Amino acid sequence: MDIQAQKIELIQMLLSTIKPNIIKKIKAIFEEANIVAVENNIMTIDQIEKEIEEAESDIKAGRTYSTAQIREHFKL
Repeated sequence: MDIQAQKIELIQMLLSTIKPNIIKKIKAIFEEANIVAVENNIMTIDQIEKEIEEAESDIKAGRTYSTAQIREHFKL
């Protein structure tokens, strides 16, 4: 069974369970691995913190766009 099939199987099992302790255990596994879900992407806390630091650095360096520039780019 490939990884995608295993994920689907796990999701189906999770959705059908009525036992809160199973959900707590699964959540604890992810928390122990320092993994959180962010916009359909799985990132570690370290990865999130790194992206925040990079964004703050870009802001300080003036690497930003105005709302008008974004609207023009996307022609909103």
